[in-house]
Amino acid sequence: MDAPDPRRPGRIPGLDVAALRDLILGVDTGSITRAAAAAGVSQPAMSARMTQLEAEVGRRLLERGPRGVEATAVGLELYRGAQQVVRQVDRLAEQLGAGSREIHGSVSVGLPATVAGTLVPALLPLVAERHPGVRLELFESMSGYIQELLGRGRLDLAVLFRDDPSPRPGELAVYDEPLLLATAASVDASTEPVRVRDLRERALVAPGERSNLRALVDRAFAEHGLAPRVVADVESLTAMVRLVQGGAVSAVLTRSAAAHYAGPELALRPVVEPLLRRTVSVCVAAEFYEPRLAVLAVRDAVVDAVHALADRDAWPGITLLDRRPPD
Repeated sequence: MDAPDPRRPGRIPGLDVAALRDLILGVDTGSITRAAAAAGVSQPAMSARMTQLEAEVGRRLLERGPRGVEATAVGLELYRGAQQVVRQVDRLAEQLGAGSREIHGSVSVGLPATVAGTLVPALLPLVAERHPGVRLELFESMSGYIQELLGRGRLDLAVLFRDDPSPRPGELAVYDEPLLLATAASVDASTEPVRVRDLRERALVAPGERSNLRALVDRAFAEHGLAPRVVADVESLTAMVRLVQGGAVSAVLTRSAAAHYAGPELALRPVVEPLLRRTVSVCVAAEFYEPRLAVLAVRDAVVDAVHALADRDAWPGITLLDRRPPD
Protein backbone atom coordinates (compact mmCIF):
# COMPACT_ATOMS: atom_id res chain seq x y z
CA MET A 1 0.00 0.00 0.00
CA ASP A 2 1.31 3.42 -0.91
CA ALA A 3 2.12 5.77 1.97
CA PRO A 4 -0.48 8.51 2.55
CA ASP A 5 0.31 11.74 0.79
CA PRO A 6 0.84 14.44 3.47
CA ARG A 7 -0.34 17.10 0.97
CA ARG A 8 -3.61 15.33 0.31
CA PRO A 9 -6.71 16.81 2.02
CA GLY A 10 -7.73 14.67 4.98
CA ARG A 11 -11.04 12.85 5.29
CA ILE A 12 -12.96 11.78 8.36
CA PRO A 13 -14.61 8.50 7.38
CA GLY A 14 -16.51 6.24 9.74
CA LEU A 15 -13.55 5.65 12.01
CA ASP A 16 -14.24 3.11 14.73
CA VAL A 17 -13.36 3.66 18.34
CA ALA A 18 -10.85 0.79 18.32
CA ALA A 19 -8.77 2.60 15.67
CA LEU A 20 -8.82 5.77 17.75
CA ARG A 21 -7.70 3.82 20.82
CA ASP A 22 -4.81 2.42 18.78
CA LEU A 23 -3.73 5.90 17.77
CA ILE A 24 -3.87 7.09 21.39
CA LEU A 25 -1.68 4.18 22.45
CA GLY A 26 0.79 4.87 19.66
CA VAL A 27 1.18 8.53 20.58
CA ASP A 28 1.27 7.93 24.33
CA THR A 29 3.86 5.16 24.21
CA GLY A 30 5.91 6.57 21.34
CA SER A 31 6.37 3.05 20.05
CA ILE A 32 4.38 0.63 17.90
CA THR A 33 5.85 -2.26 19.89
CA ARG A 34 4.80 -0.81 23.25
CA ALA A 35 1.39 0.15 21.87
CA ALA A 36 0.92 -3.43 20.66
CA ALA A 37 1.85 -4.79 24.08
CA ALA A 38 -0.62 -2.44 25.78
CA ALA A 39 -3.38 -3.50 23.35
CA GLY A 40 -2.55 -7.21 23.70
CA VAL A 41 -1.76 -7.75 20.00
CA SER A 42 1.37 -8.46 18.01
CA GLN A 43 3.65 -5.71 16.73
CA PRO A 44 2.91 -6.51 13.05
CA ALA A 45 -0.83 -6.38 13.76
CA MET A 46 -0.57 -2.98 15.43
CA SER A 47 1.63 -1.67 12.61
CA ALA A 48 -0.95 -2.84 10.08
CA ARG A 49 -3.69 -1.12 12.05
CA MET A 50 -1.79 2.16 12.01
CA THR A 51 -1.17 1.88 8.28
CA GLN A 52 -4.86 1.17 7.68
CA LEU A 53 -5.89 4.15 9.81
CA GLU A 54 -3.57 6.44 7.84
CA ALA A 55 -5.02 5.11 4.62
CA GLU A 56 -8.55 5.78 5.86
CA VAL A 57 -7.71 9.33 6.92
CA GLY A 58 -5.59 9.99 3.85
CA ARG A 59 -2.80 11.66 5.83
CA ARG A 60 0.33 10.51 7.59
CA LEU A 61 -0.36 10.39 11.31
CA LEU A 62 2.87 9.00 12.74
CA GLU A 63 6.47 9.56 11.77
CA ARG A 64 8.44 6.32 12.13
CA GLY A 65 12.07 6.43 13.19
CA PRO A 66 14.73 4.27 14.83
CA ARG A 67 13.69 5.54 18.27
CA GLY A 68 9.98 4.94 17.82
CA VAL A 69 7.08 7.00 16.50
CA GLU A 70 5.99 10.59 16.93
CA ALA A 71 2.71 12.20 15.94
CA THR A 72 2.66 14.51 12.92
CA ALA A 73 0.72 17.77 13.18
CA VAL A 74 -2.30 16.02 11.67
CA GLY A 75 -1.79 13.00 13.91
CA LEU A 76 -1.66 15.18 16.99
CA GLU A 77 -4.88 16.93 15.97
CA LEU A 78 -6.64 13.60 15.49
CA TYR A 79 -5.14 12.33 18.76
CA ARG A 80 -6.70 15.25 20.66
CA GLY A 81 -10.08 14.65 19.06
CA ALA A 82 -9.77 10.92 19.68
CA GLN A 83 -9.31 11.58 23.39
CA GLN A 84 -12.67 13.32 23.50
CA VAL A 85 -14.46 10.66 21.44
CA VAL A 86 -13.08 7.74 23.45
CA ARG A 87 -13.87 9.39 26.78
CA GLN A 88 -17.43 10.12 25.65
CA VAL A 89 -17.90 6.54 24.46
CA ASP A 90 -16.61 5.24 27.79
CA ARG A 91 -18.94 7.59 29.62
CA LEU A 92 -21.92 6.37 27.60
CA ALA A 93 -20.97 2.74 28.18
CA GLU A 94 -20.70 3.46 31.88
CA GLN A 95 -24.15 5.05 31.97
CA LEU A 96 -25.79 2.24 29.97
CA GLY A 97 -24.22 -0.41 32.17
CA ALA A 98 -25.10 1.28 35.43
CA GLY A 99 -28.61 -0.06 35.81
CA SER A 100 -27.89 -0.84 39.44
CA ARG A 101 -26.41 2.65 39.91
CA GLU A 102 -23.13 1.05 40.92
CA ILE A 103 -20.35 3.28 39.65
CA HIS A 104 -17.70 1.48 37.67
CA GLY A 105 -14.95 2.11 35.13
CA SER A 106 -11.27 3.04 34.97
CA VAL A 107 -10.08 6.44 36.14
CA SER A 108 -6.58 7.69 35.32
CA VAL A 109 -5.20 9.99 38.01
CA GLY A 110 -2.02 12.07 37.82
CA LEU A 111 -0.24 12.85 41.07
CA PRO A 112 2.89 14.92 41.72
CA ALA A 113 5.52 13.01 43.66
CA THR A 114 5.20 15.40 46.63
CA VAL A 115 1.52 14.43 46.98
CA ALA A 116 1.44 10.77 45.98
CA GLY A 117 3.43 9.42 48.91
CA THR A 118 0.92 10.70 51.46
CA LEU A 119 -2.33 10.57 49.49
CA VAL A 120 -2.21 7.22 47.68
CA PRO A 121 -2.17 4.94 50.78
CA ALA A 122 -5.35 6.65 51.97
CA LEU A 123 -7.02 7.02 48.57
CA LEU A 124 -6.80 3.42 47.34
CA PRO A 125 -8.71 1.76 50.21
CA LEU A 126 -11.26 4.57 50.27
CA VAL A 127 -12.11 4.14 46.58
CA ALA A 128 -12.15 0.33 46.95
CA GLU A 129 -14.58 0.56 49.86
CA ARG A 130 -16.93 3.08 48.25
CA HIS A 131 -16.78 2.00 44.62
CA PRO A 132 -15.48 -1.57 44.13
CA GLY A 133 -16.31 -1.31 40.43
CA VAL A 134 -13.85 1.57 39.90
CA ARG A 135 -10.27 0.78 38.89
CA LEU A 136 -7.64 3.44 39.48
CA GLU A 137 -4.76 4.03 37.08
CA LEU A 138 -2.23 6.10 39.00
CA PHE A 139 0.53 8.07 37.31
CA GLU A 140 3.19 9.78 39.42
CA SER A 141 5.55 12.39 38.01
CA MET A 142 6.69 15.97 38.42
CA SER A 143 3.88 18.53 38.41
CA GLY A 144 4.72 20.11 35.04
CA TYR A 145 4.40 16.79 33.20
CA ILE A 146 1.17 15.92 35.06
CA GLN A 147 -0.37 19.20 33.92
CA GLU A 148 0.76 18.55 30.34
CA LEU A 149 -0.90 15.11 30.33
CA LEU A 150 -4.14 16.50 31.74
CA GLY A 151 -4.07 19.26 29.12
CA ARG A 152 -3.73 16.64 26.38
CA GLY A 153 -6.71 14.69 27.73
CA ARG A 154 -4.48 11.76 28.66
CA LEU A 155 -5.62 11.85 32.30
CA ASP A 156 -9.14 11.91 33.73
CA LEU A 157 -8.11 13.63 36.93
CA ALA A 158 -5.01 15.31 38.31
CA VAL A 159 -3.78 16.89 41.51
CA LEU A 160 -2.05 20.12 40.53
CA PHE A 161 -0.29 23.01 42.22
CA ARG A 162 -1.63 26.53 41.86
CA ASP A 163 -0.42 29.95 42.97
CA ASP A 164 -3.70 30.76 44.72
CA PRO A 165 -7.12 29.23 45.45
CA SER A 166 -8.97 31.33 42.85
CA PRO A 167 -11.84 29.39 41.20
CA ARG A 168 -10.93 27.86 37.82
CA PRO A 169 -13.09 25.74 35.48
CA GLY A 170 -12.88 22.06 36.31
CA GLU A 171 -10.81 22.66 39.46
CA LEU A 172 -11.40 22.43 43.19
CA ALA A 173 -8.89 23.94 45.62
CA VAL A 174 -8.39 21.45 48.47
CA TYR A 175 -5.57 22.73 50.66
CA ASP A 176 -2.55 24.97 50.74
CA GLU A 177 0.85 24.54 52.33
CA PRO A 178 4.01 26.54 53.04
CA LEU A 179 7.23 26.00 51.16
CA LEU A 180 10.34 25.54 53.26
CA LEU A 181 14.07 25.76 52.70
CA ALA A 182 15.50 22.27 53.22
CA THR A 183 19.16 21.93 54.22
CA ALA A 184 21.13 19.06 55.70
CA ALA A 185 20.97 19.52 59.49
CA SER A 186 24.67 18.67 59.70
CA VAL A 187 25.40 21.82 57.67
CA ASP A 188 22.79 24.23 59.05
CA ALA A 189 20.48 23.09 61.84
CA SER A 190 18.55 26.38 62.09
CA THR A 191 14.77 26.25 61.79
CA GLU A 192 14.30 30.03 61.91
CA PRO A 193 12.58 31.79 58.98
CA VAL A 194 14.90 32.84 56.19
CA ARG A 195 14.32 35.78 53.82
CA VAL A 196 14.36 35.23 50.08
CA ARG A 197 16.99 37.92 49.52
CA ASP A 198 19.31 36.15 51.98
CA LEU A 199 19.28 33.09 49.72
CA ARG A 200 20.82 34.79 46.70
CA GLU A 201 24.17 33.03 47.16
CA ARG A 202 22.72 29.72 48.30
CA ALA A 203 23.28 26.80 45.90
CA LEU A 204 19.87 25.29 45.14
CA VAL A 205 18.49 22.32 43.26
CA ALA A 206 14.99 22.69 41.83
CA PRO A 207 12.66 21.19 39.21
CA GLY A 208 12.80 22.50 35.66
CA GLU A 209 11.13 25.69 34.52
CA ARG A 210 7.80 23.98 33.66
CA SER A 211 7.29 23.24 37.35
CA ASN A 212 4.92 25.30 39.49
CA LEU A 213 7.42 25.10 42.35
CA ARG A 214 10.17 26.54 40.17
CA ALA A 215 7.87 29.32 38.98
CA LEU A 216 7.03 30.28 42.57
CA VAL A 217 10.71 30.37 43.55
CA ASP A 218 11.69 32.38 40.47
CA ARG A 219 8.96 34.96 41.10
CA ALA A 220 9.87 35.32 44.77
CA PHE A 221 13.48 36.12 43.85
CA ALA A 222 12.37 38.41 41.03
CA GLU A 223 10.49 40.58 43.54
CA HIS A 224 13.94 41.55 44.87
CA GLY A 225 15.50 41.88 41.42
CA LEU A 226 17.31 38.58 41.93
CA ALA A 227 17.46 35.13 40.37
CA PRO A 228 17.90 31.92 42.37
CA ARG A 229 21.28 30.22 42.10
CA VAL A 230 19.98 26.91 40.77
CA VAL A 231 22.99 24.68 40.19
CA ALA A 232 20.97 21.78 38.74
CA ASP A 233 17.47 21.19 37.38
CA VAL A 234 16.30 17.95 39.01
CA GLU A 235 13.04 16.34 37.88
CA SER A 236 13.03 13.71 40.63
CA LEU A 237 11.89 14.41 44.18
CA THR A 238 13.94 11.49 45.48
CA ALA A 239 17.07 12.83 43.82
CA MET A 240 16.43 16.33 45.16
CA VAL A 241 16.15 15.08 48.74
CA ARG A 242 19.22 12.89 48.43
CA LEU A 243 21.26 15.80 47.08
CA VAL A 244 20.16 18.02 49.96
CA GLN A 245 20.98 15.29 52.47
CA GLY A 246 24.48 15.23 51.00
CA GLY A 247 25.01 18.74 52.34
CA ALA A 248 26.29 20.58 49.24
CA VAL A 249 22.97 22.11 48.17
CA SER A 250 19.58 23.19 49.51
CA ALA A 251 16.09 22.96 48.03
CA VAL A 252 12.64 24.45 48.52
CA LEU A 253 10.28 21.65 49.58
CA THR A 254 7.15 20.97 51.60
CA ARG A 255 7.29 19.41 55.04
CA SER A 256 5.43 16.28 53.97
CA ALA A 257 7.74 15.74 50.98
CA ALA A 258 10.84 15.85 53.13
CA ALA A 259 9.31 13.57 55.77
CA HIS A 260 8.98 10.62 53.38
CA TYR A 261 12.71 9.97 53.06
CA ALA A 262 15.00 8.19 55.48
CA GLY A 263 18.63 9.18 55.88
CA PRO A 264 20.42 12.22 57.27
CA GLU A 265 18.12 14.68 59.00
CA LEU A 266 17.00 17.82 57.19
CA ALA A 267 16.52 21.24 58.75
CA LEU A 268 13.40 22.99 57.44
CA ARG A 269 13.09 26.78 57.54
CA PRO A 270 10.05 28.87 56.47
CA VAL A 271 10.82 31.12 53.51
CA VAL A 272 9.56 34.68 54.03
CA GLU A 273 9.56 38.12 52.42
CA PRO A 274 7.67 36.99 50.48
CA LEU A 275 6.06 34.07 52.28
CA LEU A 276 6.00 31.09 49.93
CA ARG A 277 2.80 29.05 49.88
CA ARG A 278 1.06 27.06 47.19
CA THR A 279 -2.47 25.79 46.69
CA VAL A 280 -3.18 22.17 45.79
CA SER A 281 -6.23 21.56 43.59
CA VAL A 282 -7.90 18.48 42.16
CA CYS A 283 -8.68 19.03 38.47
CA VAL A 284 -10.64 17.37 35.69
CA ALA A 285 -10.07 17.85 31.97
CA ALA A 286 -13.33 19.76 31.60
CA GLU A 287 -12.36 21.25 28.24
CA PHE A 288 -12.25 17.79 26.67
CA TYR A 289 -15.41 16.15 28.00
CA GLU A 290 -17.93 16.19 30.80
CA PRO A 291 -16.48 14.03 33.58
CA ARG A 292 -17.85 10.51 33.93
CA LEU A 293 -19.54 9.45 37.16
CA ALA A 294 -16.48 7.40 38.09
CA VAL A 295 -14.22 10.44 37.65
CA LEU A 296 -16.42 12.56 39.90
CA ALA A 297 -16.52 9.76 42.47
CA VAL A 298 -12.73 9.58 42.57
CA ARG A 299 -12.50 13.37 42.78
CA ASP A 300 -14.75 13.27 45.85
CA ALA A 301 -12.62 10.49 47.32
CA VAL A 302 -9.46 12.55 46.84
CA VAL A 303 -11.01 15.45 48.77
CA ASP A 304 -12.30 13.19 51.53
CA ALA A 305 -8.97 11.35 51.84
CA VAL A 306 -7.11 14.65 52.26
CA HIS A 307 -9.58 15.78 54.93
CA ALA A 308 -9.30 12.47 56.78
CA LEU A 309 -5.50 12.65 56.78
CA ALA A 310 -5.55 16.23 58.03
CA ASP A 311 -8.09 15.43 60.74
CA ARG A 312 -5.78 12.86 62.27
CA ASP A 313 -2.65 15.00 61.81
CA ALA A 314 -1.22 12.59 59.25
CA TRP A 315 -0.41 15.30 56.69
CA PRO A 316 1.88 17.81 58.38
CA GLY A 317 1.90 21.41 57.29
CA ILE A 318 -1.27 21.62 55.19
CA THR A 319 -4.23 23.94 55.74
CA LEU A 320 -7.59 22.70 54.47
CA LEU A 321 -9.54 25.13 52.33
CA ASP A 322 -12.77 23.32 53.24
CA ARG A 323 -14.27 23.46 49.78
CA ARG A 324 -16.31 20.49 48.64
CA PRO A 325 -17.45 19.59 45.14
CA PRO A 326 -21.02 20.65 44.29
CA ASP A 327 -23.62 17.90 44.50
